[in-house]
Amino acid sequence: MARPRRRLLCSFLFLMPTVMFLPAARAADAPVAPAKIEYSEETLENGLRVIYAPLHQAPIVHVRVLYHVGSRDERPDRQGFAHMFEHMMFRGSAHVKPEEHMKLIGMVGGMSNAFTSFDETVYVNTIPANHLEMALYLEADRMASFKVSENIYKTERKVVGEEWGRMMNKPYGTLFEDFFATAFTTHSYRWTPIGNMEHLQAAHVEELQDFFNTYYVPNNAVLVIAGDIKTDEAKTWVHKYYNWIPKGAPITRVAKAEPAQVELRRLEEPKAVPLPAVVMGYHIPPYKSDDQYALAVLSDILGSGSSSRLERLLVNGDKPQCSNVSVMNESLEDGGLFGVIGIVMLGKDPANVEATIAKAIADVVENGVSESELEKAKTAERVGHIHNRLTATNIATQLGAEALMANDPNRVNTEMQKIEAITLADVQAVAKKYLIPANATVLRIKPDFVGAARAATSQPVTPFVAPSTRPVAARNIQFPAGYPEQPPINTAALKPNFEKGTELTVNGVKVIVLPDKRLPLVNWTVTLRRGSHSEPDNKAGLGGITAALSRRGAGDLNSADLNQYLDSRGITVDVGDSGDITRLAGSSTTDEVEHGFEKSRDILRSPQLSQDEFDKLKQKSLSDLQQYREDPETVASYELNGALFAGTPMGRHSTPESVKTITLDDVKVFQKLIYVPTDAIVCIAGDVTVERGQELAKKLLDGWKSAELAPVKYNLPPAPDKRHIILVDRPEGRQSMIRMEARAYGLHDPLKYAGTVCDRILSHGIDSRLGRYVRAEKGYVYSVWGMFSPTRQAGTFKSGSETSFKTTADTVEAMFKVFDDMRTANVLENELAEAKLRVSGGLLMGMQTIQQQASYRVEAVLDEYPLDYFDQYPVNINGVTAGQVREVSDKYIRDNQMVVVIVAPAKEVKEQLQRLGDVEVVQMPSRRPGATTAPSGELVKPVK
Repeated sequence: MARPRRRLLCSFLFLMPTVMFLPAARAADAPVAPAKIEYSEETLENGLRVIYAPLHQAPIVHVRVLYHVGSRDERPDRQGFAHMFEHMMFRGSAHVKPEEHMKLIGMVGGMSNAFTSFDETVYVNTIPANHLEMALYLEADRMASFKVSENIYKTERKVVGEEWGRMMNKPYGTLFEDFFATAFTTHSYRWTPIGNMEHLQAAHVEELQDFFNTYYVPNNAVLVIAGDIKTDEAKTWVHKYYNWIPKGAPITRVAKAEPAQVELRRLEEPKAVPLPAVVMGYHIPPYKSDDQYALAVLSDILGSGSSSRLERLLVNGDKPQCSNVSVMNESLEDGGLFGVIGIVMLGKDPANVEATIAKAIADVVENGVSESELEKAKTAERVGHIHNRLTATNIATQLGAEALMANDPNRVNTEMQKIEAITLADVQAVAKKYLIPANATVLRIKPDFVGAARAATSQPVTPFVAPSTRPVAARNIQFPAGYPEQPPINTAALKPNFEKGTELTVNGVKVIVLPDKRLPLVNWTVTLRRGSHSEPDNKAGLGGITAALSRRGAGDLNSADLNQYLDSRGITVDVGDSGDITRLAGSSTTDEVEHGFEKSRDILRSPQLSQDEFDKLKQKSLSDLQQYREDPETVASYELNGALFAGTPMGRHSTPESVKTITLDDVKVFQKLIYVPTDAIVCIAGDVTVERGQELAKKLLDGWKSAELAPVKYNLPPAPDKRHIILVDRPEGRQSMIRMEARAYGLHDPLKYAGTVCDRILSHGIDSRLGRYVRAEKGYVYSVWGMFSPTRQAGTFKSGSETSFKTTADTVEAMFKVFDDMRTANVLENELAEAKLRVSGGLLMGMQTIQQQASYRVEAVLDEYPLDYFDQYPVNINGVTAGQVREVSDKYIRDNQMVVVIVAPAKEVKEQLQRLGDVEVVQMPSRRPGATTAPSGELVKPVK
């Protein structure tokens, strides 16, 4: 919200139903807006634009380098060059060793990453404030001196190939690729940033170096430094490390203008998806057009919040047609796309969904929107505007985008004025201008698992690099005399300041208030001590349905009225199940907090639980489950939990079969049993005093009677004593998903500190043991990880990656090798020291906002930790020895006792996996005998 630009890879929104509009209920005074973003800027002699934005709320700094180059700047026969540099530029430069950039940032607890878009490639570093100089040095070194080599290109191209396969392997993974390729016919937006593997196979190393020399120059970049900085000090370092870098030649853009669309375009495609999808989109103006503000408001009206038009029409109105719907507002430099994405509910007609979307848009074009809708959308934008001031990363993101894409970073301070000035006529005008049939593109995706299985193949990128046709013309860089030859490293550590708040007792309930006056926001949670672990064995899914239904009408407001009431005030209230707990989470601006608590009280204590809403929710749940049962990651999780925790609440999951047995009476009984304040925790954080927090808690809790909570019987089975390999046959898969898990320690085991250090050694960054061996050296995977996951009931060690069919067993064996090395030898002294720094620094990074601090505080109470637990955490981490890391590894990271789940076509991988042990082959859940429905929606016939 409060942004004219939306990212392409938006997630589908799971929103709530509405069936009517109420007049927008607004407080007398609009929410207090945060102060404008204070920043200064300069342009260096070489053309580098630098923005400094002090924010002294936490000892954190965000350094962001935005290069004005993306997939739009690629030749049609060299798609993927920009994405390649996102990866390759972590492979070292003149004074930075390969992988050292991420290693140094991660070593102090920071985060370093990059992403590629249509118009930009962005490198991000979030670090403790005392390491700013190091981050600036690292980014400057690669801007000045990165050189493409055959080895770098060979290895990282394989990794990009695995990333491409990862996208192809997901249901709906190519949706945006297909849509943009249809909507654009001439402009380079017709391909997405992921790239084309055939083009990358054909490219020569010297072509990539030319691309770098052209675009990765100071006069084509923006550097943003936001957070706890001293501007003069930051400027000194910027001038030292950047001002000398030579300016590049003026850039001529290669993208061809997209001709105006004059007729509807349509594409229908069969894909391996669990449910049909409908996408309808329209061309919109360039990023910097002021029409973007009205389009942002229109996107809120159509699809943002539980009371949006499309939610009422498609998801949970009188006749639901979609399991979820979202609005895409992808604002691009040369003109993007505005559209609607609907996932069609099981058994519903995609043609009717398309017609409903088209009719809803036509209604806005012909009749405009209402005053209440406009005010509600503006409220959403106001609240989003405040949230966009939360962290240094938020602020740097906005300033960088506006500087690069619109040449005016101050738009961050004027956008709300422009949004507030939008009228009903303005919204209708942009609809009339852009949302017309001749400007529309429609994509329909229909399930076809048989066809997809026939076409399925993983496409690993071979190590071969096309021979060079001319010398690689790297930049001839002469560093200034006295330029540091090593990154400057500050050895001092900043201590996290863990806020404990004030603890009160209200109506016998623990209440924690954490005041913070920085922004006019209040967040609250109510954590109840039981959840779906208390379900009857044959009613899996009951906890989740009860949580969702509690939000669908409460007190004297039905579901539609409740949604309208909350959305019109910018209040969010959600209820979710987390196994051993149920949690209500709310947020509002300061002036609306009383209304938020009033409705939170109703939702927890007097939900309507109507038959009509239950029936609609159950129908949606069955469609959602159809999606989950075709998602390889979810399926792998199901298999692992079932194998490790069979016969316990931790080993079960909801299925269409179990959900169909659930009745409204089951929900009412469960709600009465679970939704009680016994041992509950209320946490209120943000712009409230302790006294005000106590008043709010009293209104929420007064008169709410405690009741005895029935104990949950976990009765955990013995841990496996041998390796168990499960191959889930997914014939249409494009990649092998690998997940492994073993039983491990719980939250109160003293070995947990050593386990946390072990996590960082195994998985933190490209220089981690798994990353270095399986990704960087072998090139098998795009990502690989391994970490301990202790819970209040038990704990596990989890690990995973994705790879091509050909290297499936090789990848598993490579991971096993890393695990074996951890078990059989102590870690190196420097490795141990760096891992400890990562943990302590990471704790600091997780405490940037009062909301994050509140989350720590609640978890500490749930886990029965002492009040000073997080204060002492760095001390306990620093006390971990190499022997303890080896001990926890040897005790729990034993590959011969792991459950290994592979989701892939059995015909492609079974034979190679057999060298690892006996392989149990099972079908995807929706295709097993006894399953309620197949992906086609037909009943699965039992095998005789």
